[in-house]
Amino acid sequence: MSKTGIIIANTGSPSAPTPEAVESYLKQFLMDPRIRQLPKPFWKYLLNHMILPKRKYSSAERYKQIWTENGSPLIYIQNHMAEMLQKMFDEDNQDQNEYIVLSGMSYGTPSIRERLEYLRSNGCDRVVLLPLYPQSAYSPTMAVCDSFDRALKAIQWNPETVVINNYHDHEGYIDLVVKTILDAGYIPNSNDRLLLSWHAIPLKDEKAGDTYRSQIEVSVKMIAERLRIPVEDITVGFQSVFGHNPDAWVSPLSLNILKSWQGEFEGRVYFMNPGFSVDCLETLYDIPNEMEPALTGIGPIDYKAAGGISPHGDPSRNDNQIPLEEAANIQPKASLVAIPCLNDSPEHVKVLFDVLKRNI
Repeated sequence: MSKTGIIIANTGSPSAPTPEAVESYLKQFLMDPRIRQLPKPFWKYLLNHMILPKRKYSSAERYKQIWTENGSPLIYIQNHMAEMLQKMFDEDNQDQNEYIVLSGMSYGTPSIRERLEYLRSNGCDRVVLLPLYPQSAYSPTMAVCDSFDRALKAIQWNPETVVINNYHDHEGYIDLVVKTILDAGYIPNSNDRLLLSWHAIPLKDEKAGDTYRSQIEVSVKMIAERLRIPVEDITVGFQSVFGHNPDAWVSPLSLNILKSWQGEFEGRVYFMNPGFSVDCLETLYDIPNEMEPALTGIGPIDYKAAGGISPHGDPSRNDNQIPLEEAANIQPKASLVAIPCLNDSPEHVKVLFDVLKRNI
């Protein structure tokens, strides 16, 4: 009987919310050729002597705020998604082939290499890789594929492989995004605003031929059609830039958009990250600590502690936000409604099951 191994993959997470674990994770992540922004020798020196000594502490504090009793939300939720997919393949199994579904990460654990070694030891002769990024990009999608290729070479294994590098126009994915938006309370053709925020990519990748933004445009158009609103009613923004030069990344930044709406708009802003399949630091921390304060003006946006940059000036500034302890009697004109990622909902797992079945 043929055996097919399936790896659903993501960027990864530290193993613990400690400076030591964060440093180990970031060394892997930031030294990736698709992630680093400068020639390797200079970047390695800069990383080890200037970036990590400070960032490992600030990032660890951020991770502490989202950590759960089950550990990293990203790792825990994605492991559960793999278990749910395994059950679906076991129940389906119309072709009588055996499937083994695992979760793997580009950086940290469980590593893609560890997963490949497990699949080989369990007799798989074919491996399917599904990076959990609906819209593919040179980083991080291709970073997952690079990790997959390096691991296969390192363990000297040459199975039949299938790589699914995007599903941005999958009908089920679009339908579920729309359902999730509506279930959160968004009312089409009303005073509500809808901001869809995506992970930013360097402009140099786009100039090199990355089709990430064009895939986003297709997804947004399909979402607008199903919501029965003009595509112009959906605001598209980007987040999670790295470094001190925001002009080197695709724009507009979601923070800038929300900041421009502060005091100008009265109503609800629905904020969703359709390009993030699983909630992680960029959603669980950034939305309440950076995005919401940018809109309401209440609470600090501590860019320096977050290890990032302020799109509005000096990274040590907090943009004159009103401290939370002084804001008890202040009612901001606008409110932000954070819509969770699709995560391990049964509907999302069904979408991924269909994506996999169509490509196997």
